[in-house]
Amino acid sequence: MYSFKIMWGALRYEFLMQIRRPALWLAFLAFAILLTSRSNIGDLSASHLPTLQLAALLALLTNWLAPLGVGIFVADRLPRDRRTRVDELLNTLPGTLRMRVLSKYLGATLATLTPAFLLYLLILGLAVWQAGNFQLILPGLFCYVVVVLPGMFFVAAFSVACSAVIWVPLYQFLFFGYWFWGNMLSPSSGLPTLNGTILTPMGSVIATSFFGLSSYRGVSGSSSAIDGVESIVALLGLAILVLVALPQFLKWQQARQ
Repeated sequence: MYSFKIMWGALRYEFLMQIRRPALWLAFLAFAILLTSRSNIGDLSASHLPTLQLAALLALLTNWLAPLGVGIFVADRLPRDRRTRVDELLNTLPGTLRMRVLSKYLGATLATLTPAFLLYLLILGLAVWQAGNFQLILPGLFCYVVVVLPGMFFVAAFSVACSAVIWVPLYQFLFFGYWFWGNMLSPSSGLPTLNGTILTPMGSVIATSFFGLSSYRGVSGSSSAIDGVESIVALLGLAILVLVALPQFLKWQQARQ
């Protein structure tokens, strides 16, 4: 119980630190303006797609930019502690390094997901209003959990871990390039890309596998539901693996200092 209180306190601290960042809210406000002004929400809402497929398309539409913001804003949490020497203070407090890493990851990720989820609710609300179909709400929330969240947790885990090795501005630049290469580039473009594989965090493989979409961003809808399950397991499994390995790396890093 005492360990749980320590973990909850650290998680709450990280959550509040992250959610109070003005840049976080400004970035997602810019995403909202871009998506609502340039996307085809009205055309989607007027389409004759089944409700579940429409909900999956809306989730993918929001996921075009939202994970990019999550990865960039989560990346500086560990370096901030080193820069301000807070990590030296944390090492003197009760609780294991693994517990602190998990608390930092969960707190920062959940805080960054808050504006991302509000962005999705905005897109979903516009679609419900334009289509006049309130039955879209529950499938929309379901698709957010299934299509969006596995990739979000995957992106956040690697952003926290990679920043322990790579200079944060360099990582953010590389992540920006990776996001469009590994999620937006069509597999049929002739260039190698992770898009269309089970390691596509945008969720296009999950959406086309589970909800019968014909295609999205070059990802064919011919894959089976097994591919969607494998994608979810791969994304979440790698995120867990990274979070298990990160405290060991940080211990090794501290021992060398």
